[in-house]
Amino acid sequence: MGGVLTCRVTATVTVGTAAGVTLVVDVPENGTGLVGVTIPFPAPIGDLVLAGIPCPTLGPITLTVLGNTVTISVVEVTV
Repeated sequence: MGGVLTCRVTATVTVGTAAGVTLVVDVPENGTGLVGVTIPFPAPIGDLVLAGIPCPTLGPITLTVLGNTVTISVVEVTV
């Protein structure tokens, strides 16, 4: 039985030497190949809003946000 085609955005933030915090957000695929997503990280990052993220696949890519390391990857899944 079919499901909904979804872009699964996985993001991990590492603050200093502490263990990373990983969040997974599923976003419906809209047919454009790009999605927008808000990742609700705890402080000190807060909400990370990303627009125009390629789907079906991206990453992993690493960003520095407020001096913290953020790693993001996107895969296409059916849920």
